[in-house]
Amino acid sequence: MIGGRGRVLAAPALAAVVAVTLLVALPGAARAASDVQVTLLDCESHPRRMAIQNKGDTPQNLAGWKLLSDKPNEVFDLGVAGQVAAGETFYVFNGHLAPTTPLQLGGQWVYGWNPSDVFDPTLFVVDPNASDFIRLVDASQFPWREVNAIACETTTQIPPLQQPATPTPSSTPDQGGGGNSGQTDGNQAAAAQTDTTQSATASQNTTASGGTNASRGVGAAAQTGNASGQVVGGPASGAGGLAGGTPLAAEPLALGISSLVGGGALALVGIRMLRQRLRRP
Repeated sequence: MIGGRGRVLAAPALAAVVAVTLLVALPGAARAASDVQVTLLDCESHPRRMAIQNKGDTPQNLAGWKLLSDKPNEVFDLGVAGQVAAGETFYVFNGHLAPTTPLQLGGQWVYGWNPSDVFDPTLFVVDPNASDFIRLVDASQFPWREVNAIACETTTQIPPLQQPATPTPSSTPDQGGGGNSGQTDGNQAAAAQTDTTQSATASQNTTASGGTNASRGVGAAAQTGNASGQVVGGPASGAGGLAGGTPLAAEPLALGISSLVGGGALALVGIRMLRQRLRRP
Protein backbone atom coordinates (compact mmCIF):
# COMPACT_ATOMS: atom_id res chain seq x y z
CA MET A 1 0.00 0.00 0.00
CA ILE A 2 2.76 2.35 0.90
CA GLY A 3 4.59 1.51 -2.34
CA GLY A 4 1.42 1.98 -4.36
CA ARG A 5 0.59 5.22 -2.58
CA GLY A 6 4.13 6.42 -3.24
CA ARG A 7 3.70 5.78 -6.92
CA VAL A 8 0.37 7.64 -6.90
CA LEU A 9 1.88 10.64 -5.17
CA ALA A 10 4.86 10.61 -7.55
CA ALA A 11 2.76 11.59 -10.59
CA PRO A 12 1.60 14.98 -9.23
CA ALA A 13 5.10 15.67 -7.99
CA LEU A 14 6.53 14.89 -11.44
CA ALA A 15 3.95 17.14 -13.11
CA ALA A 16 4.90 19.97 -10.75
CA VAL A 17 8.57 19.55 -11.57
CA VAL A 18 7.81 19.60 -15.32
CA ALA A 19 5.67 22.72 -14.93
CA VAL A 20 8.38 24.54 -12.98
CA THR A 21 10.98 23.49 -15.56
CA LEU A 22 8.84 24.84 -18.40
CA LEU A 23 8.25 28.10 -16.57
CA VAL A 24 11.97 28.50 -16.15
CA ALA A 25 12.88 27.33 -19.64
CA LEU A 26 10.32 29.26 -21.67
CA PRO A 27 11.43 32.73 -20.59
CA GLY A 28 14.99 31.65 -21.31
CA ALA A 29 13.94 30.53 -24.80
CA ALA A 30 12.12 33.79 -25.36
CA ARG A 31 15.15 35.73 -24.25
CA ALA A 32 17.32 33.63 -26.55
CA ALA A 33 15.41 34.69 -29.69
CA SER A 34 16.61 37.56 -31.85
CA ASP A 35 14.51 40.74 -31.89
CA VAL A 36 15.59 43.14 -34.63
CA GLN A 37 13.74 46.45 -34.66
CA VAL A 38 13.93 49.91 -36.24
CA THR A 39 14.35 51.92 -33.05
CA LEU A 40 14.93 55.46 -34.39
CA LEU A 41 13.83 57.48 -37.42
CA ASP A 42 14.93 61.04 -38.19
CA CYS A 43 12.99 62.44 -41.15
CA GLU A 44 14.48 65.97 -41.19
CA SER A 45 18.26 65.88 -40.70
CA HIS A 46 20.89 65.78 -43.42
CA PRO A 47 21.32 62.88 -43.84
CA ARG A 48 18.12 61.14 -42.79
CA ARG A 49 18.94 58.65 -40.03
CA MET A 50 17.57 55.24 -39.12
CA ALA A 51 18.79 53.04 -36.25
CA ILE A 52 18.35 49.25 -36.34
CA GLN A 53 18.99 47.25 -33.17
CA ASN A 54 18.95 43.58 -32.27
CA LYS A 55 17.28 43.58 -28.89
CA GLY A 56 17.46 39.81 -28.53
CA ASP A 57 20.12 37.53 -27.11
CA THR A 58 21.11 35.73 -30.33
CA PRO A 59 22.61 37.04 -33.58
CA GLN A 60 20.44 37.48 -36.65
CA ASN A 61 21.43 37.02 -40.28
CA LEU A 62 19.84 39.81 -42.30
CA ALA A 63 20.07 38.15 -45.72
CA GLY A 64 16.85 39.01 -47.53
CA TRP A 65 15.73 41.60 -44.97
CA LYS A 66 14.73 45.03 -46.30
CA LEU A 67 13.78 48.55 -45.34
CA LEU A 68 10.74 49.90 -47.20
CA SER A 69 9.13 53.32 -47.40
CA ASP A 70 5.88 54.55 -48.95
CA LYS A 71 6.99 54.35 -52.63
CA PRO A 72 7.61 51.07 -54.51
CA ASN A 73 11.16 52.03 -55.53
CA GLU A 74 12.20 53.03 -51.99
CA VAL A 75 13.83 49.77 -50.91
CA PHE A 76 17.09 49.19 -49.04
CA ASP A 77 18.65 45.72 -48.83
CA LEU A 78 19.81 45.07 -45.28
CA GLY A 79 21.76 42.04 -46.45
CA VAL A 80 24.78 44.35 -46.80
CA ALA A 81 24.94 44.42 -42.99
CA GLY A 82 25.42 40.65 -42.87
CA GLN A 83 24.80 39.36 -39.35
CA VAL A 84 23.82 41.65 -36.50
CA ALA A 85 24.98 40.46 -33.09
CA ALA A 86 22.82 40.34 -30.00
CA GLY A 87 22.45 43.84 -28.56
CA GLU A 88 24.18 45.43 -31.58
CA THR A 89 22.95 48.66 -33.20
CA PHE A 90 23.83 49.90 -36.66
CA TYR A 91 22.61 52.83 -38.75
CA VAL A 92 21.34 53.55 -42.25
CA PHE A 93 21.83 57.14 -43.44
CA ASN A 94 19.87 58.37 -46.45
CA GLY A 95 20.42 61.11 -49.02
CA HIS A 96 22.58 64.19 -48.65
CA LEU A 97 25.83 63.53 -46.70
CA ALA A 98 25.17 59.80 -46.31
CA PRO A 99 28.36 57.69 -46.62
CA THR A 100 29.06 56.30 -50.08
CA THR A 101 30.71 53.21 -48.54
CA PRO A 102 30.07 51.49 -45.19
CA LEU A 103 32.03 53.05 -42.32
CA GLN A 104 32.35 52.75 -38.58
CA LEU A 105 31.60 55.63 -36.23
CA GLY A 106 32.26 55.01 -32.55
CA GLY A 107 32.36 51.25 -33.18
CA GLN A 108 28.97 51.19 -34.93
CA TRP A 109 28.50 50.55 -38.63
CA VAL A 110 26.81 53.12 -40.88
CA TYR A 111 25.46 52.28 -44.37
CA GLY A 112 24.40 54.71 -47.07
CA TRP A 113 21.01 54.63 -48.81
CA ASN A 114 20.98 56.82 -51.96
CA PRO A 115 24.16 58.58 -50.75
CA SER A 116 25.14 61.94 -52.24
CA ASP A 117 27.68 64.66 -51.52
CA VAL A 118 25.37 67.28 -53.02
CA PHE A 119 21.90 68.23 -51.95
CA ASP A 120 19.25 66.44 -54.03
CA PRO A 121 15.77 66.27 -52.49
CA THR A 122 14.77 63.39 -54.79
CA LEU A 123 17.23 61.08 -53.02
CA PHE A 124 15.44 61.34 -49.67
CA VAL A 125 13.09 58.45 -48.94
CA VAL A 126 11.47 60.10 -45.94
CA ASP A 127 10.35 63.69 -45.41
CA PRO A 128 8.34 65.48 -42.70
CA ASN A 129 4.96 65.02 -44.32
CA ALA A 130 1.80 63.08 -43.59
CA SER A 131 2.75 59.84 -45.42
CA ASP A 132 6.42 58.87 -44.95
CA PHE A 133 7.52 55.97 -42.78
CA ILE A 134 10.06 53.13 -42.64
CA ARG A 135 9.03 49.47 -42.51
CA LEU A 136 11.34 46.58 -41.61
CA VAL A 137 10.48 43.28 -43.32
CA ASP A 138 11.97 39.82 -43.30
CA ALA A 139 11.86 39.06 -47.01
CA SER A 140 14.08 35.99 -46.86
CA GLN A 141 11.05 33.86 -47.73
CA PHE A 142 7.60 34.27 -49.25
CA PRO A 143 5.29 35.72 -48.07
CA TRP A 144 7.26 38.54 -46.52
CA ARG A 145 7.02 39.05 -42.77
CA GLU A 146 6.62 42.55 -41.39
CA VAL A 147 8.85 42.91 -38.32
CA ASN A 148 7.98 46.48 -37.34
CA ALA A 149 7.29 49.91 -38.80
CA ILE A 150 8.02 53.44 -37.55
CA ALA A 151 6.49 56.65 -38.88
CA CYS A 152 7.80 60.18 -39.30
CA GLU A 153 6.48 62.58 -36.67
CA THR A 154 3.86 64.07 -38.96
CA THR A 155 2.65 60.78 -40.46
CA THR A 156 -0.78 59.90 -39.21
CA GLN A 157 -1.14 56.32 -40.47
CA ILE A 158 1.06 53.55 -41.81
CA PRO A 159 -0.70 51.44 -44.48
CA PRO A 160 -0.55 47.64 -44.25
CA LEU A 161 2.21 45.74 -46.00
CA GLN A 162 1.48 45.01 -49.65
CA GLN A 163 2.93 41.64 -50.49
CA PRO A 164 4.76 41.45 -53.83
CA ALA A 165 3.32 39.30 -56.57
CA THR A 166 3.99 35.59 -56.28
CA PRO A 167 7.09 34.78 -58.34
CA THR A 168 6.09 33.49 -61.78
CA PRO A 169 7.35 30.07 -62.88
CA SER A 170 10.43 30.07 -65.04
CA SER A 171 9.92 29.59 -68.78
CA THR A 172 12.80 27.14 -68.81
CA PRO A 173 11.52 23.56 -69.21
CA ASP A 174 11.52 21.52 -66.05
CA GLN A 175 14.72 19.52 -65.98
CA GLY A 176 12.90 16.74 -64.19
CA GLY A 177 10.11 16.50 -66.74
CA GLY A 178 9.79 17.15 -70.43
CA GLY A 179 13.22 18.69 -70.76
CA ASN A 180 14.93 15.52 -69.68
CA SER A 181 12.50 13.48 -71.75
CA GLY A 182 13.39 15.42 -74.84
CA GLN A 183 17.03 15.13 -74.01
CA THR A 184 16.64 11.40 -73.52
CA ASP A 185 14.92 11.11 -76.89
CA GLY A 186 17.74 13.06 -78.44
CA ASN A 187 20.25 10.78 -76.82
CA GLN A 188 18.32 7.76 -78.01
CA ALA A 189 18.21 9.19 -81.51
CA ALA A 190 21.89 9.90 -81.35
CA ALA A 191 22.49 6.40 -80.03
CA ALA A 192 20.38 4.96 -82.85
CA GLN A 193 22.32 6.99 -85.36
CA THR A 194 25.54 5.80 -83.78
CA ASP A 195 24.32 2.22 -83.91
CA THR A 196 23.35 2.65 -87.56
CA THR A 197 26.71 4.17 -88.31
CA GLN A 198 28.43 1.38 -86.48
CA SER A 199 26.32 -1.18 -88.36
CA ALA A 200 27.20 0.46 -91.64
CA THR A 201 30.81 0.56 -90.61
CA ALA A 202 30.64 -3.08 -89.62
CA SER A 203 29.11 -3.92 -93.03
CA GLN A 204 31.84 -1.99 -94.76
CA ASN A 205 34.41 -3.74 -92.63
CA THR A 206 32.83 -7.10 -93.49
CA THR A 207 32.85 -6.26 -97.18
CA ALA A 208 36.38 -5.02 -97.00
CA SER A 209 37.36 -8.09 -95.07
CA GLY A 210 35.71 -10.33 -97.63
CA GLY A 211 37.44 -8.49 -100.42
CA THR A 212 40.69 -8.77 -98.61
CA ASN A 213 40.18 -12.46 -98.07
CA ALA A 214 39.31 -12.91 -101.73
CA SER A 215 42.37 -10.96 -102.75
CA ARG A 216 44.41 -12.98 -100.37
CA GLY A 217 42.96 -16.18 -101.89
CA VAL A 218 43.70 -15.05 -105.43
CA GLY A 219 47.16 -13.94 -104.41
CA ALA A 220 47.81 -17.25 -102.72
CA ALA A 221 46.69 -19.13 -105.79
CA ALA A 222 48.84 -16.94 -108.01
CA GLN A 223 51.78 -17.39 -105.71
CA THR A 224 51.22 -21.14 -105.74
CA GLY A 225 51.04 -21.08 -109.52
CA ASN A 226 54.14 -18.93 -109.76
CA ALA A 227 55.98 -21.26 -107.46
CA SER A 228 54.93 -24.26 -109.54
CA GLY A 229 55.95 -22.49 -112.72
CA GLN A 230 59.31 -21.53 -111.32
CA VAL A 231 59.99 -25.05 -110.14
CA VAL A 232 58.93 -26.69 -113.42
CA GLY A 233 60.21 -24.09 -115.81
CA GLY A 234 58.22 -20.91 -115.91
CA PRO A 235 55.23 -19.00 -114.55
CA ALA A 236 51.74 -20.22 -115.20
CA SER A 237 50.88 -17.09 -117.19
CA GLY A 238 51.47 -18.90 -120.52
CA ALA A 239 55.01 -17.70 -121.26
CA GLY A 240 57.13 -20.73 -122.21
CA GLY A 241 54.00 -22.85 -122.63
CA LEU A 242 52.37 -24.57 -125.58
CA ALA A 243 49.87 -22.94 -127.91
CA GLY A 244 47.03 -24.24 -125.86
CA GLY A 245 48.50 -22.61 -122.80
CA THR A 246 49.40 -25.94 -121.21
CA PRO A 247 52.51 -25.64 -119.06
CA LEU A 248 55.63 -27.49 -120.32
CA ALA A 249 55.70 -29.46 -117.13
CA ALA A 250 52.60 -31.34 -118.29
CA GLU A 251 54.52 -33.60 -120.77
CA PRO A 252 58.08 -34.13 -119.46
CA LEU A 253 58.25 -37.83 -120.45
CA ALA A 254 57.30 -37.27 -124.10
CA LEU A 255 59.86 -34.55 -124.53
CA GLY A 256 62.59 -36.71 -122.99
CA ILE A 257 61.85 -39.65 -125.27
CA SER A 258 61.80 -37.41 -128.32
CA SER A 259 65.16 -36.01 -127.37
CA LEU A 260 66.69 -39.47 -126.93
CA VAL A 261 65.31 -40.75 -130.26
CA GLY A 262 66.54 -37.72 -132.16
CA GLY A 263 69.97 -37.95 -130.60
CA GLY A 264 70.29 -41.68 -131.41
CA ALA A 265 69.33 -41.14 -135.05
CA LEU A 266 71.92 -38.43 -135.50
CA ALA A 267 74.54 -40.65 -133.91
CA LEU A 268 73.79 -43.50 -136.35
CA VAL A 269 73.96 -41.17 -139.36
CA GLY A 270 77.31 -39.86 -138.19
CA ILE A 271 78.77 -43.36 -137.74
CA ARG A 272 77.69 -44.43 -141.25
CA MET A 273 79.25 -41.36 -142.84
CA LEU A 274 82.49 -41.97 -140.92
CA ARG A 275 82.69 -45.64 -142.12
CA GLN A 276 82.10 -44.68 -145.74
CA ARG A 277 84.98 -42.20 -145.63
CA LEU A 278 87.31 -44.77 -144.06
CA ARG A 279 86.59 -47.36 -146.83
CA ARG A 280 87.61 -45.10 -149.70
CA PRO A 281 91.19 -45.51 -151.00
